[in-house]
Amino acid sequence: MRIKDSVWQGSFGYWQNLFIHQNILSIGYTAWNGFWHLGRGIVVCQIDTPINGSINWSVDNVEHDLQFISRSHATGYLQQLELEEDTVANLLEVIDSYESEKAIIFILLANGQIDINLLQNLAVSPVECYEQVCKRWEEFQLCPKS
Repeated sequence: MRIKDSVWQGSFGYWQNLFIHQNILSIGYTAWNGFWHLGRGIVVCQIDTPINGSINWSVDNVEHDLQFISRSHATGYLQQLELEEDTVANLLEVIDSYESEKAIIFILLANGQIDINLLQNLAVSPVECYEQVCKRWEEFQLCPKS
């Protein structure tokens, strides 16, 4: 018998996929909006609330802060995270080559850990995420459009 992802992830502490799934529209919106205004870059998500097994990912909403870091600021930002030099260099190469219409470079900072993902082959592209959020702006309670 195969254990459901939500049970498996909750049991072993890998909750990041559930968080990304729950917040993909706002993550994609941030990625496309950032790319459109600043060019290539990464989406960074900061979660200050401790993540534990009591979160019901089907109904609970975890407060988080999303920001887009442009390529021109990425080196300094990644160095502040105290990532290894090779990791920074590899991430910069990915930033220079990812397909912004189809993929998102996503860094999740939570529970004292750094989780780095290249989200690609998404069911909803960053462009579609942007369009959905704009159509349903009030639902997302993001900062006012400028």
